[in-house]
Amino acid sequence: MIYQGRLLSSQLSVSVWPYVAFQTTVGETTIQLDVQNVGAGPALVRSAILLIDGKAQPSLAAGLRELGYHHAHGDDVTLSSIGPGEVLRAAESVTIARITSRRFAQQAAILQKRVRLHVCYCSILGDCWLAQSEVESPVTVKSCDESARGAIAQ
Repeated sequence: MIYQGRLLSSQLSVSVWPYVAFQTTVGETTIQLDVQNVGAGPALVRSAILLIDGKAQPSLAAGLRELGYHHAHGDDVTLSSIGPGEVLRAAESVTIARITSRRFAQQAAILQKRVRLHVCYCSILGDCWLAQSEVESPVTVKSCDESARGAIAQ
């Protein structure tokens, strides 16, 4: 009976398991950054931090300035935010930055090495993970540290 209980608990856990991943798409003129939940259950976002050269940025706009981006005629920039309290449904993808700029896109390979994203999230059962763009898979954490509650703002 105890074995069946553990088995059912394990099956429930897997059926609601979120898995947050990052995708960067670079074209001739466009750079796009997406945060995706490729797992089976919703991801309850507890914190999200953008780092440039290891330094936390107050917003995506500040991060772009830190990377040397200057708006030029014909450029198009779309930014959105992600942070505590947001829910990424299973199979949902959120574009947090889309920059159309030939000059900026040509620098993408170099710039990508300077940019890091960290998103701490939990399942509806309270299991938590930290997804880091520089690490292949999210790591299990005891909880999303209250002191690190950040948001990636526009």
